[in-house]
Amino acid sequence: MKILVLPRNDTNPYQESLYQEFRRQGVEVTYIGSATRSYTLNQLLLPIELVVGRLAGARLVHVHWIFKFGLYGGDQYRVLRRVGQSWFAFWLWTLRVLGLRLVWTAHNVLPLQPVFADDLRARRDLVNNCDLVIAHSQTTIEELAALGMVPRSSAVIPHGPYRPAAQASAPSRPSDGDGPRRLLFFGSVREYKGVEDLLAAFAALPPELDARLTVAGQCDEMLRSVLAELAGRSPRRVTLRLEHLPDDELTRLLLEAHVAVLPFRRSTTSGTAVLALCHGRPIVIPDLPGLAELPAEALFRYDGTVQGLTSALTEAILAEDSRLARMSAAADAYSAALSWHEIAEQTLNVMRALLSPGHGVAPELAARPLAARK
Repeated sequence: MKILVLPRNDTNPYQESLYQEFRRQGVEVTYIGSATRSYTLNQLLLPIELVVGRLAGARLVHVHWIFKFGLYGGDQYRVLRRVGQSWFAFWLWTLRVLGLRLVWTAHNVLPLQPVFADDLRARRDLVNNCDLVIAHSQTTIEELAALGMVPRSSAVIPHGPYRPAAQASAPSRPSDGDGPRRLLFFGSVREYKGVEDLLAAFAALPPELDARLTVAGQCDEMLRSVLAELAGRSPRRVTLRLEHLPDDELTRLLLEAHVAVLPFRRSTTSGTAVLALCHGRPIVIPDLPGLAELPAEALFRYDGTVQGLTSALTEAILAEDSRLARMSAAADAYSAALSWHEIAEQTLNVMRALLSPGHGVAPELAARPLAARK
């Protein structure tokens, strides 16, 4: 089997974790959309790459995200977002004319940041052209349907594990001791991640609580200044490391923290949450439908408000070490049950079904989350 993949996202280990398993099973994976060093030229070449790939024997295209169709300047000029959306529609038309099968893994129901003039319409065009939509939870399929996007075929396959960096021997339990409770936000810092809410909630904690907060991750300049101002108002220590961190440094921060805090304003799937669980860390996280399948025993959930976040942080700070140890064990158990080998096997099964006579994906191929299996 030969598969074309769009885009290549080197900042997210999801793709290569999955495709390494594909290659072990003899599948040829080719990324498109990055043939040259020119972003604009790569966009213009996308339909041609479909033709070349089809002639080379590819029969299936696997799309993860569509940000490669966003044009330079689109964040400032709506007309450029319209042009990008038209080019995306043309690319989908080219794919159908060539007889390629289209699979979309729905990491997010809608783009987390605007790409086109009408992202909802573009998403509907994508789903309507898909032969198969893969989601990490049934909630994602339901949310798509609620927006009028019902895939002709779908499969639920869980998100795979992100293991600690090789320098770390194994996930550890949150440290015991009488020092301050150490809280950590990590990952790219964007508006939808809710870091402003976290800083406001942290500042509102009861004065007697002893806690430290670290915010680690790459951040744009505008948001950086906002976070610096909010952190400066905090009565407790806040450390801002607003930069890309290498894997080993991120692992060190996770293993030093007692609790990870991920105050997302919206989310369908969170690889960041999976990474925290793979490091054995309890998580403070909002009660969003897209995060419903994370293990309740490892979470401090709240209602999505700043006040609710303050209450959840208070609970995490006051939690006894024995409780954190039990939550950490639940996180370890959840991540241990996830296997890229099985996830790749499930993904290839539904893809092969598309290429078989009848082109149908049997409902029974939709998988339960591996962590739920006995």
